[in-house]
Amino acid sequence: MEPTRRPSLRRDRGAVDVSIQMLFGFMAVLFVMLLVFESVAYWHARNVYDEAAVEGVRVAAAYDGDCAHGVAAARDMIRRHAGGWGTQAVVTCTSGTTMSVTVDGYTPGVLGEQFGVRVRVVESAPKEQ
Repeated sequence: MEPTRRPSLRRDRGAVDVSIQMLFGFMAVLFVMLLVFESVAYWHARNVYDEAAVEGVRVAAAYDGDCAHGVAAARDMIRRHAGGWGTQAVVTCTSGTTMSVTVDGYTPGVLGEQFGVRVRVVESAPKEQ
C-alpha cells in the first residue's frame, strides 16, 4: 500500500515571481544609494560655500578690508575647493558696522547638474575699527 501524500502548505514560487521581487528589491536599494550620494553631495557643497562665506567675511571685516576684497576671497576659495561645479555661485557682500557675505549657488547633482539643490549661506562679522 502506497502512503498518501499531504498537500504542501508552502506554495512553490516560480522563477518569474522571484525575479520580479529581486527587481523591485534592486530598484529600492539603488534608490536608497542615490539618496545617500545626493545627500553627501549636498553637504559637501554646503560646506564649501560656508567656508567661502566665512573667508570672505573675515577678509571684508578686517580693519583694512572691504566688500570687494571679501567677495574676491570668497570666489577664490570656491574656485579652489569646488572646481567646475562652483562656477555658477553668486557672492554678494553688504557693508556697515556688521559685514555680511552671502554665497548663493547650486550643488552638483549625482545624476547631473540639473538635479542639484540650491544652497544659500550667509555669514556675518563685526567690522574692525
